[in-house]
Formats: sequence, C-alpha cells, structure tokens
Amino acid sequence: MEKEGKMKHQDLFAGFNCTDLEAQMVPHTQTASACQPSAADNSTSCSGQRNSSFGAAECLRNIRGDLRYYELLLNSYRPSVSDLSPVTTATQDLRDCLRPNGAAADGEFPQWLVWSGSSFDDRLSLCKTLKGFHVRAITMNRALAYIASGDHRK
Repeated sequence: MEKEGKMKHQDLFAGFNCTDLEAQMVPHTQTASACQPSAADNSTSCSGQRNSSFGAAECLRNIRGDLRYYELLLNSYRPSVSDLSPVTTATQDLRDCLRPNGAAADGEFPQWLVWSGSSFDDRLSLCKTLKGFHVRAITMNRALAYIASGDHRK
C-alpha cells in the first residue's frame, strides 16, 4: 500500500505509524474456529492424528463470508477507494474462485461502523482494518492450503 507509484494519495497513513497500531478484527465471524484442524483427542499435541470433524464446506463458507465482508468494508472507504483497488480486486477474485458454481453472494453482515467521517480517524481505522485483514488472510491461506493438501480426509 505504501510503495511509491501505487497510491494516488501518498499521505494515506501520514501522521501516524501504521505498523505500531493494533489490528482491528472482524467481530462476528467464526473462520478461525471453523477452519481449525481437529486433533484426534482433546490434547494440544502435534501428533498429526486428526479426526474427520473438520468441515471443509463450513470453513470455505466462513472464508467467503470474511472476503465478502472486507470487500464491502473496503469499497465503502472514502475518499481514496481507488488506492484500495488492488486489495479489493484480489479479494473479489479469490471470493469468486471459492464460490460454488451458481451460488449467490454470502449473506448480510451486522452493522459494524468503522468510518467516522473524520479524515484522520478514518485513515487510522483503515490502517487497523487492513492489519486485521492481513491477519485473517494468513488464517485463510493456511486453511486453504490444508484443504488443498487433502489432510482433512485422512
């Protein structure tokens, strides 16, 4: 986001250090728990034994919901939504890839006000939201790799 030539508004995160801020996570999703591989017993060991309670369909549904949420949230950011177009385009493309053939868009979301209208506060919220999305993207990436590996079927 901050590389020169990528943004029209070079001052998007001016006035604060985005790296030092806490991530703002989506408060109403279950992706982390729905996509967590289950151990064969309730221990915390890394034995590699798994039972079949992992639900790939449920995990994918939650991932699609997260992607849809972030897509809507980031598309609602003003004034420099164009600066976010690489993120929103990639989010839409991934969501489209994960959508079952002919499936409709994933659900409605509870109201979660992020943008206050104040330029500084909105840019601060955008930074925190993007950091939260980054953390969630890591979770999604790991879950999709797990599903693609086929280990959940063992």
